[in-house]
Amino acid sequence: MSEVTKYPGHKQAVEDFLKAFKYGDLVGHEWLEARFGIPSMADSKSLTVEQFRDRQFEWLASVEAFKAELLRDHQVCLQSVRGRGYRWVPPHEQTGIAMEELGRGVRKVFRGAGQKLRHLRIAELTDDQRRDNLDQVAKLSALHGMTTKALR
Repeated sequence: MSEVTKYPGHKQAVEDFLKAFKYGDLVGHEWLEARFGIPSMADSKSLTVEQFRDRQFEWLASVEAFKAELLRDHQVCLQSVRGRGYRWVPPHEQTGIAMEELGRGVRKVFRGAGQKLRHLRIAELTDDQRRDNLDQVAKLSALHGMTTKALR
């Protein structure tokens, strides 16, 4: 008789993870690839460009679903460890990590919005549009200042 597994694959991976890992442990990419049934990165050299792209989309969807279910249903926070996998964050570190991630995300959003507001063909705008743009730049600057102060 064959073993029953949950579908989609990330659900079985969640169950297996909770049995095999503890706070501070690193779950490697290889372990996740095996649970998701996705070709490993080592095997990706034999894939066509389209197959590799599809593999990457499937990987991202599976990992995000895996992480979301662990966090939502089991209060398990995973932190990415570049090139290696994901680390199970102990509860006493979770608040700090969440705020660090928020800070990085906020900086990225402000940087992107600021670039779009400041680097435009200003000569092609009417006087009213120029005034509106300057007002929005001022608002963004004020929001950035308040956010930066609040996140310290």
